[in-house]
Amino acid sequence: MSGGVGTGLHVPAQPRRRFSIGGAVSGGEGLALAAIALVYTAVVALAIRGGPPLGWDESAYSVMTRDLATGVGRRAIFPAYRPPGLPWILHLLWHEEGAVVMFRAVVAAFGLGLVAATWALSRHLFGRRAGLVAAAGVALTPPLLAPATQVLTDIPGACMGLLAITLFVLASGGERPSWWILCVVPAAAGAIYLRFGAGVPMAVGLVAVALWRRRVLRQGWAAVAVTASGTAGAVVAILTVPKLTGTGESAWASMATLKNSVGGWLSGFAGFARAADEMVAPAAVALAVAGLAAVVVWATRREIEGSALAFSVAVGGVTALAIAALQAGEVRYLAPAYPWLWVAGAPGLERMGLALPGPVRRVVTAVLAATLIVAGVGGLQVRNGVRETTEGPIRQVSEAIADLAAGRPCTVVTSRLPQMMWYSGCEVVAFNKTRVAFPEPRGRLVFMVILPDPWNQPQGEVLAAYRAAAGKPVVTMEAGGLAQVYLVSDAETVQISN
Repeated sequence: MSGGVGTGLHVPAQPRRRFSIGGAVSGGEGLALAAIALVYTAVVALAIRGGPPLGWDESAYSVMTRDLATGVGRRAIFPAYRPPGLPWILHLLWHEEGAVVMFRAVVAAFGLGLVAATWALSRHLFGRRAGLVAAAGVALTPPLLAPATQVLTDIPGACMGLLAITLFVLASGGERPSWWILCVVPAAAGAIYLRFGAGVPMAVGLVAVALWRRRVLRQGWAAVAVTASGTAGAVVAILTVPKLTGTGESAWASMATLKNSVGGWLSGFAGFARAADEMVAPAAVALAVAGLAAVVVWATRREIEGSALAFSVAVGGVTALAIAALQAGEVRYLAPAYPWLWVAGAPGLERMGLALPGPVRRVVTAVLAATLIVAGVGGLQVRNGVRETTEGPIRQVSEAIADLAAGRPCTVVTSRLPQMMWYSGCEVVAFNKTRVAFPEPRGRLVFMVILPDPWNQPQGEVLAAYRAAAGKPVVTMEAGGLAQVYLVSDAETVQISN
């Protein structure tokens, strides 16, 4: 398909070399791409260096990493819906000192991979300038920067999923498929192993490519068949064979159970509606939407290849709808959709820029870049401040327990299981919210933690009964509210039932 700047459908498309990103990269283009990578690296480094305490999911993946590195093995506290790919990668780099910074840096590196995949895809479809615009947009989009600076699987899964789709697009860009199409299989398997939820967005893109370039794919049906069967087989095996993920239950069954327990199908639409300002208000997102609106004008003038544009818009739209239908409404879950917004919107922004006189265009570009950088850094700083307020008390209490335990075996009854496990080093069990229940000591110190946040803690008479059974707190601190630690090893014990 044609991807040169200013090429329209009325101009015969030049045959594209198989597995081409749209021609050789010039020195100026390479420098521009390097500058985008450096800006992204600087923005995420600032956020990671002053990063907040780990959240629930971050702590879960961090503890899984520590357990892998120390030979503990996977614990029952981590259900089968948590993919093992990210902890497996992180455990290869394990070092206790500075672990959190290192974990977040690895995730940020996947974010840089997402920028690169977006650049290659957009360049192939719409040309050199559009590729740089799309790469810069993805590098500075706040809904992508936020999860890229946390120990979460959203960005790694989105990166590998888009890589699989991009490889498919590039390998089918000539008159017949390139043998590079076989690389889709390991990329797709990696995406699923890193994030089980990457399967649906990736499937949307791969199916769309197959339909769009079906005539090309027919010219190399053997390689296409091997790729399709290998990809489907790898994805199904990872999702359904427990041994491949180190659990006693298939990931597919575990995810279905989780979905039914957190609101059921289609609940994502309501969640995204509540988070609409966070989804569309950032300047980078508004700019991409403006580009998407503008690109329609040039497409109607036949100055942008209509099939490539329709492909990009369709994949992005269906991906967003599928995520809303199948997952909860958290903005970070849209990580696979935002790159498509930039791929589709970049040629419109490119042509808007080319319509301006040269000096004006340079000034506008500089102002927009500065605005997006400031907005990206500022948004991450605000996020870090909020998270420090909400997660800081948990870390403080956990560290107090670690000091009290002084390396002795310990168990904590808590509402914040993975965070308390990471920061205290103790085993953890959840509250029984209907009756007082502590685990049997069995040679371990047993602590109970009451946090200011009532989430997942017993309330009313049950909470009063817990306090009475535990005795006087051994630690009381004003950490965002009254937080108390009780040593309950000597209290009347019963076997806890989670």
